[in-house]
Amino acid sequence: MGEIYRFSKSIMSFINDKLAEICGFLLFAIMILLTVNVASREFGIAIPGLTTTAVLILIAVVYLGQSRTEEHDEHANVDMVTNMLPSKWKTLNSLFINILKLFTISFFFYGSIGSFISSYQANEIFADVVKIPMWPAKLAIVIGLFFFAIQILLKLIEDIRILSKKSWKTNK
Repeated sequence: MGEIYRFSKSIMSFINDKLAEICGFLLFAIMILLTVNVASREFGIAIPGLTTTAVLILIAVVYLGQSRTEEHDEHANVDMVTNMLPSKWKTLNSLFINILKLFTISFFFYGSIGSFISSYQANEIFADVVKIPMWPAKLAIVIGLFFFAIQILLKLIEDIRILSKKSWKTNK
């Protein structure tokens, strides 16, 4: 079981690194789009669709980056009270929070699949001068939530492994 867990963690770490690289390229694309948008307006030429495309790319960046953020515990949280708990209780708290996160993200993931499918089938477009399809951003949401849920599941397994090794006789 330990080998499978370590192998799964290393695969997820690799995937998270690749998703982070994609996010970096997408952020660069956003910078280019917005720079071209501002520069073209200075010359009196408005290029329609640039800002809308940048917004849709930003959605992809946010969702594709969640898994790596979870892997490195970089999500915003309030931990003042939990830092005062003994380590076993911190782990129990983490277990409970990860169960809630997995449950919530699973609902979002399930909903995002239907939203993506309906958007793709209806060829949903963003209401702008230029017809920009919405489904690529919704696909990024599905992919991002999928890997986010897997990362939360790995953290949940880690909490269970830690708790199974600790004795309940001491509070350390």
